[in-house]
Amino acid sequence: MLQKKPDNTLAIDLGPEAVRVIDVKIRKGQTSINSFASQSIEAGTPETLPERHLSALASLLTTQRFKTHQCIAAMPTSLVVTRTVALDHNKPQTAEEQIRWTLQNCLPFDAKDLVFDFWPISENLPTARTWEVLVVATQASVVHRYLRGMEKMKLTCAHLDVAPCAMASLIALTAANPDAMIGTVALSENVGFFAITERQRVLFWRPFDLPSAGKGGQNIHAHLDRVGDEISKCVSHMVGSMHIDNMSELLVYGHGSEDVVVTEYLKNRFHLPVRSPSPFETLPPAGMPADVQNALQHSVATGYCTAVGLAIQQSGVIGHG
Repeated sequence: MLQKKPDNTLAIDLGPEAVRVIDVKIRKGQTSINSFASQSIEAGTPETLPERHLSALASLLTTQRFKTHQCIAAMPTSLVVTRTVALDHNKPQTAEEQIRWTLQNCLPFDAKDLVFDFWPISENLPTARTWEVLVVATQASVVHRYLRGMEKMKLTCAHLDVAPCAMASLIALTAANPDAMIGTVALSENVGFFAITERQRVLFWRPFDLPSAGKGGQNIHAHLDRVGDEISKCVSHMVGSMHIDNMSELLVYGHGSEDVVVTEYLKNRFHLPVRSPSPFETLPPAGMPADVQNALQHSVATGYCTAVGLAIQQSGVIGHG
């Protein structure tokens, strides 16, 4: 017998600079928001990031009256490795074995600690020798640190994802043409990523570091060329290796995304429509009290893009697999 999904769940974004939590209610496939809150994480070294995330999450659970202990969560891109891997039909190894062999030469950690997921990004034609998959890999020990920490807080985590994949369903609902190839830029104060999705499936993503843009995006203008250069590298790779060159629009989320200078720069550089929608706009009319949504500043709302994406996943739309 299939286990019924809980009506309430916490969508937890373990972001690069803060933990953001949405208390979600799902009934008959419709998503509504009970409450949302965020907590900055303390400064520290990369290897202590899980513990700093868990400390911030514990603080939120202490101060907020969330209605459930069920949760889904997204890890930051800094803790995962993503690669496009060509699988060969003529090799005797399974897809998993071919991926493991490919990754072990490029991992920044011991291959014995590897856990990964993958999905096709090209057609698996019987007449073709190879087909391509996008692989997301991380350390099993890091996943266990998060899960053990949540368990100590009495949280039951049903699904652990990564931000670009968590946003796939959100992007499809936000896009002007959901069936088209859509570019997405998500920025925090010091890191960002660029992703390509098509029909709720992630085809590619690349994380990148940024110099600190300052609180509120005051200095984001000084780093626009860096953002643009990183996107250009991705586009060049996609055109050369994946033959992808027909993005329909570019969506921008996160730090500084409400700044018209940012969106105009990207529009002029890439000659695409550029928008910075609020992730909460994807909710049904009754999904969030109007007074709350009206009072929610865009600079705050856009930071919840990953958490809202997780919430949409939980309503039954899993976008990347």
